[in-house]
Amino acid sequence: MLIPIFKNPPSIPTLAIAQIVCFLRHTRLIIDWHNFGYSILGLKLGSSHPMVKTSKWYEHMFSQGATAHFTVTNAMARVIRDEFHLRAPIIPLHDRPANHFRPIDPQDRAASLGSVLPLSEASDPILSGKTRLLVSSTSWTPDEDFSILLEALCIYTTKALTTHPHLPEILAIITGKGPQKAAYVSRIEQLEAEGALEMTRIRTAWLSIQDYATLLACADLGVSLHTSSSGVDLPMKVVDMFGAGLPVVGWDQFEAWPELVTEGVNGKGFSSVEGLVENLTELFGDDGTSLAQLKDGALQESGKRWDDEWDAVAGKLLELT
Repeated sequence: MLIPIFKNPPSIPTLAIAQIVCFLRHTRLIIDWHNFGYSILGLKLGSSHPMVKTSKWYEHMFSQGATAHFTVTNAMARVIRDEFHLRAPIIPLHDRPANHFRPIDPQDRAASLGSVLPLSEASDPILSGKTRLLVSSTSWTPDEDFSILLEALCIYTTKALTTHPHLPEILAIITGKGPQKAAYVSRIEQLEAEGALEMTRIRTAWLSIQDYATLLACADLGVSLHTSSSGVDLPMKVVDMFGAGLPVVGWDQFEAWPELVTEGVNGKGFSSVEGLVENLTELFGDDGTSLAQLKDGALQESGKRWDDEWDAVAGKLLELT
């Protein structure tokens, strides 16, 4: 029997349509929860807005008829069980990276860097450790506050020029498109002109998926600014970074963060600009031991692949394995 698996969100109107079609065809339906449509809407309208409350009611109502539910985190499973009172099985199915996100051999790093770095940037300082390559992917929206990273890099520059002269320069490559990008690019240019980013070069880029995967595999550190609209989803960008064997520092003020990142093993969390500065200073400021430790943890994490997760969890439910 064909069993549709519906990814949520988007919720309106597709969740209702899926339920109606499955009812008419006498077909089972599995909902694959990646977040909540109402919590994403709440970022724009505010959590108390009538449309947000209606959206939550809608998701609650039209999820009742599913025969099973997958969730990307254990925390999300708890929420839909306790708040939506769903009776069908609820099974955590954690996201894993796509196959093109993989670590590279250290001997191939030089050639790979040359293929993805901006033309204005040389790879030799990165290969020697004089410059650290930092990568962040952002949607340039309010739920990923880029000002946190920008302010942290300004403070890092001040430290490197005064109290911490041993700190290396940073080349920060920021990928993605979004509504706030132009404003931040203008702000970056202003800060550069003022000398506030003397120890940091920030470059924006829009890359193919393969080039992005190569960039992650070549980088020294990834940064996640994902704040989670629901508190129980996970940033796919961190999953991709781990797939490439890249250690991560990220905003950790949401419930599901520890399900993905083990503090001090494959990454580190922060809850403020100062916390991010502390992470960068610690990881880039010693002899490389702290960063190497996180790198080892990220490389171990890269071995966790989607096929293994699917076969063990979904395959058993669908009686495929």
